[in-house]
Amino acid sequence: MRPALLALLALLSLALLAAAPARATTSIDAVARDLAREVGAPFEGRRALLLEVDARAPALAAPLATALEAALSAAGYAVTPWHGGGDAEGRARASGQDWLLRVRAGLVPGLPSPREAGLGRGLVPGQRDLAAVGELIPAWSSFFLQRRPDARAIPPRVVQARTAADPETFLLAREAPAPGAPFASVRTLVRLPGRVLALAIGEAGEPGRLAIVAVTPDAVLVLSPTGERLAERSAELGALRPVRDPFATVAVGDFGGGRIALFRAGAARGEVLALRGRALERAGDLDAAPLCAGEAGLLFGELEPGTGVLRDKLGRLVDAAATPRSRRTLYGAACAPRGGPVAHAVLGTDLRVELLGPDLRPVAAPAPLASGSGFALADLDGDGTVELVASSPDPSQPERIRVLAPLSGAAPVLETPPVAGAILAGAAGDLTGDGVDDALLAAVAPDGGHTDLLLVTTDPREVR
Repeated sequence: MRPALLALLALLSLALLAAAPARATTSIDAVARDLAREVGAPFEGRRALLLEVDARAPALAAPLATALEAALSAAGYAVTPWHGGGDAEGRARASGQDWLLRVRAGLVPGLPSPREAGLGRGLVPGQRDLAAVGELIPAWSSFFLQRRPDARAIPPRVVQARTAADPETFLLAREAPAPGAPFASVRTLVRLPGRVLALAIGEAGEPGRLAIVAVTPDAVLVLSPTGERLAERSAELGALRPVRDPFATVAVGDFGGGRIALFRAGAARGEVLALRGRALERAGDLDAAPLCAGEAGLLFGELEPGTGVLRDKLGRLVDAAATPRSRRTLYGAACAPRGGPVAHAVLGTDLRVELLGPDLRPVAAPAPLASGSGFALADLDGDGTVELVASSPDPSQPERIRVLAPLSGAAPVLETPPVAGAILAGAAGDLTGDGVDDALLAAVAPDGGHTDLLLVTTDPREVR
């Protein structure tokens, strides 16, 4: 082949490489790069390195080992992966390696930002980092320690790196449930005084930080994913018209001047609140009831005047001219946090659950679905299809929490023993930081004196 043609082909190859989209750097790539930087260049030219990677989740070990091999090779090491288990240090010595790098990796609670750390704030609830800790062990024989064949020529070093975990890493790093463990666990996250009327989960303030918003007859509360009270705003009760029973809706999403929107029965208009530090400030009004929010978008509705129920009127936008879908009345609506084929659900006062797609069109279920007034849509197992987390539809029976796979028509995958009180509200979001949804249900005590927020999760750290 002529030299000119070879040069032309080389130029074309370079152009194609330059035009190809760069692969996004993942959390795994970032941790591998930072750990290799901590290891540093080969000491005294000793390049041969045996790499052993262990992870809490077995699926994470292989891709992290691949990324570390690439990063260490770029730093000048000749890397040999070790998958044999057992005495890796002995193997490194026997095979003439200079080093053994033993790495342990997994998801850990997120660190605060520098600004938050300056304010004395600790770990960030609900945020997860990918962390890797390694021990760099010398494996060559020391001339001065020949009589001690197992002695290390120089002291080993501990190296470590961490970064915020991306969604793809969550899928790999999520630990498997223990054998024989139930589908999910249920526990009390926090007990609040009074009666919780409505719940929402979302980024109420700083982007990337989830919060719980609970509405009571007297106030709006913002809580951390672990139940710590972050902010509170008293309700303007004097502006409400009398209603038979207190009722409210709440959602967390993009509402212009603020990210929290709510509507109380008896109010002329809804309100939009902005979370600034530990203060909840009124940021505007709303001419519709915010029902819920998820990746498929916001969902608005309308209350029946003078009542604590909703008209069967749903929309993405505030539209006073929109007409109800039917004469049916609703107790509430739920949005799937991550969208999907079932993006919404509405619960009628007949206790029948209707599933809706992202376009708000009905999604057929193999079997009728029912729930009490507290329910949520949550992809608890991370398979891309939501579960229906429902309360008991029979008021004559003890209150229970049931987890249903709504598109399978099968029996509940979880049904709890009786729950004290009545479940009146629900919401969903990743509160434990394991990368998949959790559900939160508000169980009001029989005397109305307090409400337990019940966490329903499949996080393997919780399910035993």
